[in-house]
Amino acid sequence: MSVKIDENKIIFTRKFKATAEQIFKAYTEENLFEKWFHPQGATTEVYEFDVKTGGNAFFAIRAPQGTSYTVTQYNEVIQPTLIDYNDYFADKAGNIDPKMAGMHNTIYIEEAGHGTAKLTSVAVLPDPKAAQQLLDMGVEEGMNSTFDNLEALLENL
Repeated sequence: MSVKIDENKIIFTRKFKATAEQIFKAYTEENLFEKWFHPQGATTEVYEFDVKTGGNAFFAIRAPQGTSYTVTQYNEVIQPTLIDYNDYFADKAGNIDPKMAGMHNTIYIEEAGHGTAKLTSVAVLPDPKAAQQLLDMGVEEGMNSTFDNLEALLENL
């Protein structure tokens, strides 16, 4: 995986031995999403999952160091190439944490030839300081681990 920092943007790029459609399904089908969308050693529990333009999701990632809750609001979903959404840290009741910056995420999925697809995840934060805070919290290591889970899931689809 490659990671690029551009002011207030964190850009992750990785190729997978899968089709764009398979990656899209991993992001948009609840039973698949729960299997991979967390760092290794953690689990994901979904409370709400309506991945479509105008839809919402609410889920918990349970890790040995604690549980984090996320509220997601989907801006635009185009099968199988685009998932545009806003993510917010929340409490266990699904209330957005006003002390933590939300982020605008865009997932681009494109066929890369020879049985592979490229996933580019662009996280836009309010300012460079918020991007750095996320990096300091270990988001790069977390994304690497999470994408390793995605890769393992895709091998079995």
